[in-house]
Amino acid sequence: KISFRYGLRLNQFLRFRQDGLNRYLNDNPVSFDQNLGIYKEGEIIGKYLNPDNSKTIKSFYNIEPRFNLSYNFKNQSIKASYNRLNQYIHLISNTNAPAPLDIWAPSGPYLKPQQLDQLALGYHSKLKNGNKLETEVFYKKIKNRLDYIPGADLVANSAVERVLLAGKARAYGLEFLFKKNEGRHNYWLGYTISKSEQKTSGRNSIETGINKGNWYKTGYDKTHDFSFVSNFKLNDKLTFNTNFIFQTGQPINYPTGQYTYMDLIIPNYGKRNSNRLPNYHRLDISLTLIPAKNKKRIFKSEWVFGFYNIYDRDNANSISFKQNDKTQKNEAIQLSIFGIVPSITYNFKF
Repeated sequence: KISFRYGLRLNQFLRFRQDGLNRYLNDNPVSFDQNLGIYKEGEIIGKYLNPDNSKTIKSFYNIEPRFNLSYNFKNQSIKASYNRLNQYIHLISNTNAPAPLDIWAPSGPYLKPQQLDQLALGYHSKLKNGNKLETEVFYKKIKNRLDYIPGADLVANSAVERVLLAGKARAYGLEFLFKKNEGRHNYWLGYTISKSEQKTSGRNSIETGINKGNWYKTGYDKTHDFSFVSNFKLNDKLTFNTNFIFQTGQPINYPTGQYTYMDLIIPNYGKRNSNRLPNYHRLDISLTLIPAKNKKRIFKSEWVFGFYNIYDRDNANSISFKQNDKTQKNEAIQLSIFGIVPSITYNFKF
């Protein structure tokens, strides 16, 4: 049996008044110093005055087509899909900060919406005993992908457009998922091998772009992503749950050298996102207890006793570098937020 579904969506995003919207020299929030070969924050020459709160300062209109084609046969199916999405709120991350930092910024006069085109081809199969196997290969292409210029400071920055450039990105990979849904022991196992890259070229023949205009890993690139979730029913009242995760470490920049300027030691960085944090992995366990039935009780309840990160893995959220005042040598400092965390939860529903 063959089925074909399609759709078309028109969306609109309006950016209303913003107090103190900057005006920049040559209408460019990011400038390029040709002599030094570096990007700098654009020169502010004034502000736009907008006394009318309801006035639109920027509007975007986009069409989002999508389709899905599937062929079903003998408890199996092959599916192909395409869709286009537009994102008007941007997540901007700087993984080189001493602490992980994420900032949300809306599209507007200086930040265009990101546009994604995605293709996927998948195979699904229902196996014996209610088990399921799913595989999918995908490819994504993104326009107006934002990234920060070298030396960007996102902390308390009210004009993030001064440290951002737009480029393009791509991601592709292969996903596997196996599910066991019947019996006392239910579990699912997932694995993804993928690659995510971006490229921010110069806006003209003079500019160098980020990473000299070459492709580099995005902050979300994970070569390997493995997960295992298990629920084992010990009896009618007790269920033992496990959750294991393994992910390739997040791309990051490490200094490749240093130089001294006016008695200050300044690190020198190499290619963008050419290094990685240590691999991330942890094991969570929990025991779910369902109390004995009580006819007078009008709701169902359960107790959950658990441990997050049971073997107390120090997963790195970030790694920063500083000079030791005594040895005058640079040292790497790893920030890890959560070790082992015990928990007790009571859930109820009517």
